[in-house]
Amino acid sequence: MAYKLLSYQAGDEIVAGILVNGLVYQATEALADARYHSMIHILEDWNTVRARLAAFAANAAGAGVPLEDITLAAPIPRPPAIYCAGANYKDHVENMARILKLEREADPHETGFKPWHFIKSSACVTATGTTVAAESEKLDWEAELALVVGTRARHLNLDNALSCIAAVTCANDFSARDYLQREQADFRSPFKYDWIGQKSFDGSCPLGPWLTPVEDVDDIQSLPISLWVNDVLKQNSTTANMIFTAAEQIAQLSSRLTLHPGDVILTGTPAGTGAESGEFLKRGDTVRIRIGGLGELVNTVG
Repeated sequence: MAYKLLSYQAGDEIVAGILVNGLVYQATEALADARYHSMIHILEDWNTVRARLAAFAANAAGAGVPLEDITLAAPIPRPPAIYCAGANYKDHVENMARILKLEREADPHETGFKPWHFIKSSACVTATGTTVAAESEKLDWEAELALVVGTRARHLNLDNALSCIAAVTCANDFSARDYLQREQADFRSPFKYDWIGQKSFDGSCPLGPWLTPVEDVDDIQSLPISLWVNDVLKQNSTTANMIFTAAEQIAQLSSRLTLHPGDVILTGTPAGTGAESGEFLKRGDTVRIRIGGLGELVNTVG
């Protein structure tokens, strides 16, 4: 029986739960172990816990709470680190090159370029159903597949890179485009770009609605990925359009640093962002993301 992992509000605290057939069970009760109170504790012990979670899901029993009766939190409320792939979908890169009147770049696999990532603060994370407020006149959307690390990993290769991933979920890399760069700074200046202002404001990284164990995903590189603004389809692509695959991104990241349980890797966004059309979000707009069967991530702009 397939299951999902989630975090939810229980009184004044956020606890981890397991979703089976529309019912939510507190993880500590499902696993009969008080250590698994939070999602980060489950992920830190993933190789041990995963079999027990599957066994519980196959014969779920006890006092489950209907999903509609709980308030979801972000599945990992405060990830240790969030790594975000830049310019990683062919359709998005081609659209931006055309808009900026740039020559189309060669395949980076041919030129020797490696995947590159920037970092968002864990303070950016918010849940599905929340309102995101940004002091921006050019607030943009970016639907992204998020990988969640479940095993400490270093120096992985393409053959074993995905072995460190516990689960996947939906993400929105909200971006304040009017903070992209300081217009008064020389284009050669290392202080030209404002990554915090553009990418790391409160609420700029919605995650959810829950985690889907990676073994329940047939192929990470063939998932449909779509985003709607007020029910108007804006992004409609597939993870097959990634320039660097999930495995390539993990291998590159783990060549530079150690990945830890609970780390989140955002794998890039496809064509259809506001930056491509000059259309940006307004107060009251609703943004909805769906990636394969991973659930729906919904947020409102405040």
